[in-house]
Amino acid sequence: MSKFIQNMNENQKKAILETEGAIMIIAGAGSGKTRVLTHRIAYLIGEKNVYENNILAITFTNKAAKEMKDRVYNLVGETAKYIWINTFHSLCVRILRKYIDLLNYNKNFTILDSGEQKSVIKTILKNLNYSEETYEPNAILKLISNAKNQYQSSKSLQEQSRFGFMKVVAEVYSEYENYLQKNSVLDFDDLLVKTIDLFKKYPDILKVYQHKFHYIHVDEYQDTNLIQYKLIKLLADYHKNICVVGDDDQSIYSWRGANSDNIKNFEKDFKNTKIIFLDQNYRSNSRILEVANEVIKNNVDRKEKRLWSNNNSETKINVYSAYNDLDEAEYVAKKIKEITSTGVDYKDIAVLYRANYLSRSFENTFISHSIPYKLIGSLKFLQRQEVKDIIAYLNVLVNKQDDLSLRRIINVPKRGIGNSSMEKIERYAINNNLSLYDALSQINFIDVSKKIKENINKLNFVFEKYSCLESYNIDELILGIYRESGYEEMLKTSKDDYSDSRIENISELVTSAKQYSQINNSLIDFVSEMSLTSDSDDENLENSVTLSTVHASKGLEYNTVFIVGLEENIFPSIRDVDDLEDENKKMEEERRLAYVAITRAKEKLYLSYTNKRMQFGNIKFNAISRFIKEIPENLIFEERSMQLGSVYNNEDDNVNKFISRLTPKIKIKEKTNFSFSSYAEGDKVSHKKFGIGIVEKIDNTTITVNFENYGIKNLLIDYANLVKE
Repeated sequence: MSKFIQNMNENQKKAILETEGAIMIIAGAGSGKTRVLTHRIAYLIGEKNVYENNILAITFTNKAAKEMKDRVYNLVGETAKYIWINTFHSLCVRILRKYIDLLNYNKNFTILDSGEQKSVIKTILKNLNYSEETYEPNAILKLISNAKNQYQSSKSLQEQSRFGFMKVVAEVYSEYENYLQKNSVLDFDDLLVKTIDLFKKYPDILKVYQHKFHYIHVDEYQDTNLIQYKLIKLLADYHKNICVVGDDDQSIYSWRGANSDNIKNFEKDFKNTKIIFLDQNYRSNSRILEVANEVIKNNVDRKEKRLWSNNNSETKINVYSAYNDLDEAEYVAKKIKEITSTGVDYKDIAVLYRANYLSRSFENTFISHSIPYKLIGSLKFLQRQEVKDIIAYLNVLVNKQDDLSLRRIINVPKRGIGNSSMEKIERYAINNNLSLYDALSQINFIDVSKKIKENINKLNFVFEKYSCLESYNIDELILGIYRESGYEEMLKTSKDDYSDSRIENISELVTSAKQYSQINNSLIDFVSEMSLTSDSDDENLENSVTLSTVHASKGLEYNTVFIVGLEENIFPSIRDVDDLEDENKKMEEERRLAYVAITRAKEKLYLSYTNKRMQFGNIKFNAISRFIKEIPENLIFEERSMQLGSVYNNEDDNVNKFISRLTPKIKIKEKTNFSFSSYAEGDKVSHKKFGIGIVEKIDNTTITVNFENYGIKNLLIDYANLVKE
């Protein structure tokens, strides 16, 4: 028996030994695909005597390529350095360094990063007399990138786009291409485009590489886009010994061009394709895999398979029905404390969510419980650009002398203030011994354009309107500034991929402020706490709970996983669908995301959703996620907050349908907080800031309390945290 198939299961052995022709390995989550792929390469070298230089392996990231190289090195030794193990981009760079002069580029071409690309686009817009505010450089770059990844030239785009915004994009694209050619520079998309251009224009060069690569391997095949597929197809067209490894159930990157249809097209383009399923999972226990299988089987457009494991478990999956987002975060924090008390490290626990803005309540709660955490794929909530911008506006309201905060937002959103205008304003402030804020109040006396004066006067009006801090709740201040400063319009009209996420983060900031104002409506205290929280203990602790979006968690695994926010409109999240077909396609990708999230867990899995969630200061009711409903009841153990008892008695009956999945066997989760059905007029209560008071009035969402030392306060019931005396 070959040493390269020892300790492999039967399907893994088959995937290693089947080397000739087109092979498609459908590798389920945690099925050991990287091990199979590296042993397959080692088998070709060690037992089939294939010359190392005739083997190509392509993956997506430098990290994955390095891991593959290291593993192959451990199997075959020094000879591994002659194997072509590359990312798509590094493969193309190797080819272009040798031949790109045939396309009238210097062989010593440089590669633009995203910042340099944006700078070039800005220059082109200026030369063409187009406004950056109307034609955002980031939006144009995205559309140019999309065109290149569809292998569409600027000329082709111009022929298709004769009117409106896309006409300008096509024009900029053409000028951008001219700039790149003239300066002998490429962007990342060009690396693939120019390689295919080279192969099409010079077939003899293509033949060199077709004959060279006897065996081609492609990892994470479900993540390939159109142009990557074209490149693979060209290279494999001679020997036709191509092995692709992927999982259509883990295709979650359509938003960046990945096309899961490439798996289906592979069988059409390569005749007599052998398909091998790797369905034995070595990561998760059997109960977690049952849940994953039950969810993903509802997708229609997939290859049928069921993951299984020898790690048997009868433990049911916890599903928690939270009263609100704070209750959900408290539940997760307390469970983490319980789990770590049994010896599990913080680093072996992850909290996964569909969108970045959902991290905020968990960050706050973890800080209060002294739970160390780190975020993957995003900044901590208070470090995000839009949050820092709004906090800067608040800082100016609190302290008119805060020139640093004012400089941050004076041109956000854009008010036409360039370096020259800013210098004039600052010089006026210095010459007249004024703060920057006071100088802006005299903008009509400063030598700047009429447009700038108008825009600054609008900003002055916003600051003046909200300077009477005691007249507004903190959330009202934030919403007023957000809307009247033009920040809301900036985000809503932006073509930036992340504008929706940024709006969601502002919503979470408003929610945070509304909750805070129930305890303390001092803006000074609020911004101080924001600053202290932002600067506190920002070390990247090794032993920390991971907070991550599901997208950023792919490829990772944890002993214990919490998947939170499992509500319709949140997870799944369906936006900007044009028709039923588009909606179904997006829903299938959302379900694949749920599948990826579930299969990150090895031993324990917790699912949770809330019955009410605050967004932009208003309480929203979302239905329980269909993904929870797709799990058979015999696989789950359901818990709900004691606070939910009040929902049935005191709120609209429509809310009941959002909790219809709870079974009679629910174990009630004990809570120390009281729901509003626990209060009555005349009750004596205490509040951690306002002290002792008497309940005067109760309605569906608020409670009025007359405090001995603070007078009458109207508090949101959900966030009041009152205790009966």
